[in-house]
Amino acid sequence: MAITTLHATTFQVGLLVALQSAAFLVIGLPAGAWSDRMRRRPVLVTADVVRAVLLLTIPAAALLDSLTLPHLYLVVVGHGVATVFFDVAHLSYVPALVGREHLVEGNSRLETTKCGRRSPRACGLCSASRCCGRSPCRA
Repeated sequence: MAITTLHATTFQVGLLVALQSAAFLVIGLPAGAWSDRMRRRPVLVTADVVRAVLLLTIPAAALLDSLTLPHLYLVVVGHGVATVFFDVAHLSYVPALVGREHLVEGNSRLETTKCGRRSPRACGLCSASRCCGRSPCRA
């Protein structure tokens, strides 16, 4: 959308991509410490709601013909911050959901679903190789 609608330059698109990951570098550790002291489920729900609202502002702004690159920058940064909180709370919520005795199996299933989101073909390869004891999907 930045390229087709706003005619963004290569630098501006690169900045959008860099801002996506910047939240992990800037607030990754403080978010982990903060979410360890909070109930995890409300953090997960709040982060998802914030991400949804932020993403919905893009088509709304486009419909109102007021979409700008600074708006996309703010959405990307806000989405990144919410994603950091979601990921940290998500990873620390798994042991409470499945219990310590099933932690390896629970993490394995989560990683398989992540693999499927990246590439459905690779997911089949991951699942098949898991049975054989070697996994090419260490992403």
